[in-house]
Amino acid sequence: MKGLLIGTIGICVLFLSSCMDLKTSEQLETIESMNQTIDSLEIVFNENKLDSVAKVSLSAYGVENRIKNNYNSDTINMELGRKMDAFKVMRRNFKPMGKALTTIPATIDEERAKLKELKTDIENGNNEREKYDEFITFEQDKVDQLKTLVSEYVEIKNTSMKTYNELYTELNDFSMSLLKK
Repeated sequence: MKGLLIGTIGICVLFLSSCMDLKTSEQLETIESMNQTIDSLEIVFNENKLDSVAKVSLSAYGVENRIKNNYNSDTINMELGRKMDAFKVMRRNFKPMGKALTTIPATIDEERAKLKELKTDIENGNNEREKYDEFITFEQDKVDQLKTLVSEYVEIKNTSMKTYNELYTELNDFSMSLLKK
């Protein structure tokens, strides 16, 4: 009878430990998936990095300022007004883009470090095991926020550069012609 009890307890311990191993491997796979997502986001960000934000912003500001200071008319051409509005919106987008150039890489590095710590904790069984899923969910939310941040950056950058490329030459020429008057 005693042997049967010990055998039953042994089987239960083996069963529970194998369930824990399954859960651990699931958790590690989730972390690996988040690491791959971060790697992909870093690639997308680096491919869309705009290193000349300050230069483009300054040149846009110069055009805007020349028109503002030298265009004296009681009425404004509707087409010119629309172009100026689009140009101003584009120029204002460069400030958050410049900030994103530093915050996104820092956030990527931070998240990579957190995931590495969490992976090490899970592999070694450190800290509160019952909270691993909660920690993973928290880190997944941060990766999702990073995804949104990179996506918004790319969208704003593409839209702003499209506007800049379409309008800069025309508005710059117009602003320079105002100086000749």
